[in-house]
Amino acid sequence: MKIQSKIAFIFTALSAGIILALSVFVYFFASENISSSFFHRLEVRSDIVGHAALQENKSMTSIYYDIKERHLGSLPYEKHRVLPDPPDEATRKRLALPSSFYEAPEGGIPARFFSHDTSYVVLRIARDDKKIMVVSSALDTYGMQEMSNLKNLLSIGFFIAMVFVFTLGKLFSNEIFKPIRRIIRNVKGINAHNLHQRLVVEPTDDDVEALSRTFNDMLDRLEVTFEMQNNFVSNASHEFRTPLTIVSGEAELGMSIPGLPDAARESFLNIYREVEKLEHLTNSMLSLAQTGFDGKKEQWDEVRIDELILSVKEAADRIIPENQVCIDFDNLPEDERKLIVNGNLALLKAAFSNIVLNSCKYSDNKPVKVKISADSKYAIVEITDQGIGIPDREIGQIFVPFFRASNTARYKGYGIGLPLTHNIIRMHQGKVEVHSRVEEGTRFITYLPIKYF
Repeated sequence: MKIQSKIAFIFTALSAGIILALSVFVYFFASENISSSFFHRLEVRSDIVGHAALQENKSMTSIYYDIKERHLGSLPYEKHRVLPDPPDEATRKRLALPSSFYEAPEGGIPARFFSHDTSYVVLRIARDDKKIMVVSSALDTYGMQEMSNLKNLLSIGFFIAMVFVFTLGKLFSNEIFKPIRRIIRNVKGINAHNLHQRLVVEPTDDDVEALSRTFNDMLDRLEVTFEMQNNFVSNASHEFRTPLTIVSGEAELGMSIPGLPDAARESFLNIYREVEKLEHLTNSMLSLAQTGFDGKKEQWDEVRIDELILSVKEAADRIIPENQVCIDFDNLPEDERKLIVNGNLALLKAAFSNIVLNSCKYSDNKPVKVKISADSKYAIVEITDQGIGIPDREIGQIFVPFFRASNTARYKGYGIGLPLTHNIIRMHQGKVEVHSRVEEGTRFITYLPIKYF
């Protein structure tokens, strides 16, 4: 989940907690207020009934009830029971009220009780030598309806508020992360081909400005490092080329001498082949150095995978004439566009040449099959040999520079070819899979993104 969405959800959760707490407080406060008001109304009626019951003059009793009906009215399911104080045991069992009710203080202070949606009031009244206990009960239907309406109102208001809060949270986080998204877009557009580009630093005096400056400082260091590497590899490769060309020419000249003993001719031939291998390695390093780290050398173009593999086969024939590399064209896609990738021809040729030459070398020139195919996203090249294989515990390290498997001691090598191949394929946004069994062979599967996908 993106940080922007996380912030919106956290903001919504915090707001939900605050609004929910406020809603619960309002609900219980309103509930207590309505309940207290209803108890007070019931107590007033209970007091009138009690004093009416103590009147010996019946005309006065009717006056009490008349006042109650005229000015107070009746409550829903209102009931009044006038009992002697204290009531007998049979009355207590019949009413089934808490024992604390019968201990209500004298002096007109009522005791309150609520059970099964019904409100109860117990009022103890004494006049002269007469004592009575008035037990009044009623159902607050209006209060319950008000609380139900309030609960619905608070629930609907809560969900509506959450929609607004989440929407505003998304807009808020979207606005906050605009500078971050701009930095991400700019950084994604910077690669080995345009390391000279820098992020635009706005003088906002905040963390975004500090982040932009940090990225620019890092890019400065990377550009210097890439230029140093580029210059070193390029100069070293050029310096190697001249003596290698001379040695190769001298070897060819030596082999053309008439009457040359077979042993000497074989030596010249070995020299010539080894020089070819060194030239191949030098050209690969030079191609890697010429990929345009300064952003000014744009050498990428459309490359057809089938034509590329044919050129790799030609290079293998020159370096290892006795190779048995076989190209399988049976699985070529019907749509030729699926064979076209965007890349650097020299680099891709070096990458696949390294795999093919390794397959020939480590299989002692047994048959090597190169299969070309494609799916909806990638052009696929499978290179399968019948060589010595790679031990399972070491297969994860074959792309580490200068690493050589433990079963390759009798073969010459420097551990450079496969790491270089891996880097080139990754530069082209592709990937390499390796499947191998010791003494059975190795299969390299490379995937390169189709240009017209």
